[in-house]
Amino acid sequence: MYKTGVAHRIFIDYPNDIIDFSAVWDRSSEHFNPEVGFLRRTSYQMYNADFRIKPRPSFLPWIRNLVFKPLDFNYYVDDRTDNLQSLWMEFRPLGFSTKSGEFFEFNIQRSAEHLTEDFEIHDGLTIPLGTYWFTHYELQFETFQGRPVASEFFINWGDFYNGTRTETAGRLLWRINKYFSLSGDHQQNYIMLSAGSFTVREVGGRADFAFSPRLFGSVFGQWNDDDEEILFNFRINWIPRAETDLFFVVNQSIDTTNQHWLVSDTTVLTKFVWRFLL
Repeated sequence: MYKTGVAHRIFIDYPNDIIDFSAVWDRSSEHFNPEVGFLRRTSYQMYNADFRIKPRPSFLPWIRNLVFKPLDFNYYVDDRTDNLQSLWMEFRPLGFSTKSGEFFEFNIQRSAEHLTEDFEIHDGLTIPLGTYWFTHYELQFETFQGRPVASEFFINWGDFYNGTRTETAGRLLWRINKYFSLSGDHQQNYIMLSAGSFTVREVGGRADFAFSPRLFGSVFGQWNDDDEEILFNFRINWIPRAETDLFFVVNQSIDTTNQHWLVSDTTVLTKFVWRFLL
């Protein structure tokens, strides 16, 4: 017999300068199929709440506002059995933004994940099925992105399945002039499990150019030592007149596993939009 699935969502929000609160209940039954939509998971109920306190302390002249987060969580349960699927919680004892545009936050995170089957996380390293709980600590810092030179820094460390993980990331941006800017980023994950350890590094670079408001684009490249592959993207957008666009995009993959790099996949896309009235 054909079964029809249902989905529900209830959302409340109280946005405010000092107190910011929102809550969501979301449900998708086992047989719900959006047909033209996309579901990240099926047969679930999700409970979410986010509560932040953002005072503006007048006794700290260089601080625009402090940000405290007493509560923030996403809790997923199976719609059929009410068993845990996953949980993510974050508590922020201290965060702030400055009047000059800098931002800092310190977070304590608690999460859980229920694995229904074993999976290989890295060559020869398998995570057994079961329910895992994690505690993480996180620091983030960002300078004002409107300056000629800006930077970001991120570190997160704590439990990871039956071991630990330390993730670090950094980004540096240089605006050479009003036409060109360069940026580079680096991310590293050091994972230590009961069966072994490994490190994954990712390096990326980006160049943005804008010769005029009607002609602009970017060049982007990224490489990680796990896949040993460079992903390259070139994009340009030309607007000859209002409501008319020409896009030209090149995507390319380069295999770096051997001494001689090999171009493994190239895709060229173009799109032209011309609006006219009859």
